[in-house]
Amino acid sequence: MDELTVMGLDEIERENTPLDDLESEFVNLIFVGIDGSGSMNLYTYDMIKALHEFKDALEASNEADEILIARADFRENQINAGGYKRIDELNTDFAADGMTPLYDVIIEGSDKLLRYMELLRQNGMRVKAVFSIFSDGEDTSSKYTIGDAINAIETLNAKEIVTAFIAFGGGASGIGDQLRFKNVLKVNSSAVELRKAFNCLSKSVIESSKSVTAKVDDFFV
Repeated sequence: MDELTVMGLDEIERENTPLDDLESEFVNLIFVGIDGSGSMNLYTYDMIKALHEFKDALEASNEADEILIARADFRENQINAGGYKRIDELNTDFAADGMTPLYDVIIEGSDKLLRYMELLRQNGMRVKAVFSIFSDGEDTSSKYTIGDAINAIETLNAKEIVTAFIAFGGGASGIGDQLRFKNVLKVNSSAVELRKAFNCLSKSVIESSKSVTAKVDDFFV
């Protein structure tokens, strides 16, 4: 019995875009985990603006039909993780409150990514993936440990999935490296830098989608 049988094929298809709805045999899966803890409340408007611009940039790209994106906001004891959907279904709302379950979103997000990726490959799709996290600080409320999170990122790295961490401000400096993300972008904690970060992420996603193989070690453009 394989992993997909154990997890439930129907469950995976319900969460994500059904196989029959895919328009290409080439699929780029993009996971974006966004810090929704209380310290991000100051940047609510700027995050919404940045997400609108991020969505618009991806929709305007030539690779738009091959991109499926999943967004997961993480805040105290709550991870709002959606499935992999077309870009036009990306929610651009944002709210911030509570503490930071960073390790939990890494575990949950990587598990869902690998399950859907395996389903696509078993059905003849050619799949690349990007696993990205935006955070302004350290974990403060996860049930999982830093060791669990490191193991999850190292598993993604071993499978040649792009791992990318955006450190928003000094409080997040060093976290991406500690967690073994292969690509780390450090920006200052300001509205301008937040929007620059998501602009860089959109450009990097588009460039990665163009390439035949994943740009595992040189993702951010």
